[in-house]
Amino acid sequence: MSISDGIFCLGVDHHATPLGVREVLASSSGDRWIPHLIEHGGAAEVVFLSTCNRVEIYGRSESRGPAIVSDVARSMPLELGNAWREARGVYLHEGIACWRHLAEVATGLRSMVVGEGEILAQVRQAYAGSRNAGGTGRSMHALFQSGLRAARAARAVAGFGQGDASVGRLAAEALEEMGGGGESRPLLLLGSGLTARSFVSAYRNLSERPLWISSRSAERAGTLAAEFHAHQVEWGNWPRSVADVSVVVSALAGGELPWSETSHGGPDILMDLGVPRTLTALQRSFPRATWVDLEELARRSEIKPESLQAIHRAEEVLRRHESIFAVGRSPSVEGSRVVEG
Repeated sequence: MSISDGIFCLGVDHHATPLGVREVLASSSGDRWIPHLIEHGGAAEVVFLSTCNRVEIYGRSESRGPAIVSDVARSMPLELGNAWREARGVYLHEGIACWRHLAEVATGLRSMVVGEGEILAQVRQAYAGSRNAGGTGRSMHALFQSGLRAARAARAVAGFGQGDASVGRLAAEALEEMGGGGESRPLLLLGSGLTARSFVSAYRNLSERPLWISSRSAERAGTLAAEFHAHQVEWGNWPRSVADVSVVVSALAGGELPWSETSHGGPDILMDLGVPRTLTALQRSFPRATWVDLEELARRSEIKPESLQAIHRAEEVLRRHESIFAVGRSPSVEGSRVVEG
């Protein structure tokens, strides 16, 4: 039996599926329904991947073709299953095509920002999370070990990771092109993860505007603020700070932030980098503010000619690794490491 028999990827991405649909599919945390999906016969193994660009389910199944989609949707909680059935732009990759897709995703070839810096860690974390939830076995272990190994090699050859290719950087550049709102008032950044860091790093090279940072993790927010000479706002106080800033940028995950404040001031620009989006309540309260989300950023992220050679080099590396996976054997799960970084 081939190592690729039975593996599949079911997903949607920014190319064909609107952000609002991706939000619904990402709104239910994967580690909560992975055991449910396996128990109800949707797949024998499952890994759930959700990023700014995509929502994907990797798994192993005895079914083939459209029957995989039906099995997965039927085995989910009803509302989520219906959302998958009705989503526009759903794709299905099986066998070696599943491996190829995962390797290209982890390399950054299918990202909104080609070669983005966060994706490799996001794929690795998705595998680890599903493994901890009891969703993985021999097939997913082999798939993700091989795919991530190939992606690391391809990124190195292509030069991805040298500099900051990321959604955060793209957002910072877009904000600067827009004029950035009133320069005399601060920018409030919500979040302290990888996207927040890449945004701050890029934006500090473009603007001297006062920068305020707030995050659910006070420790990480404090570290980020100290590194980039910003002011830290306690998480409980960020809503009151909105009245005093000209831009609010959210690099958070987890869905809409509650909003009940009233203000006569407020931001000129709202930039939401989350999936699901987090600032929609603010948008309703400040309808005159310019709204930028991931769909707007996608329109600004055309592939530059100088990126094409790097893409071709990465693809050559992936082709070599693909042939190795196609004829290889599944590594042992017992005693193995979580996918290496």
